[in-house]
Amino acid sequence: MSTLAEIEMAVQHLAAGELSHLERLIHSLRVRHSKKQRSAFDLAPLQLGKVLKPLSAEADLLEEMLPARLTF
Repeated sequence: MSTLAEIEMAVQHLAAGELSHLERLIHSLRVRHSKKQRSAFDLAPLQLGKVLKPLSAEADLLEEMLPARLTF
């Protein structure tokens, strides 16, 4: 008998609380296994050295980047 068949037979006899626990366990395992698709948020922060010149309000280039008809 396969492990999956044994699990299917055993699940029928679980109480409601045990089924809930099993559902959470399976969900967490599925999430962990699907983590193969990595995101930039999964990476550790980069250490790029010290700030050479802090940004100020005068360094805001948004207005220069917007087309003339969209400026405020």
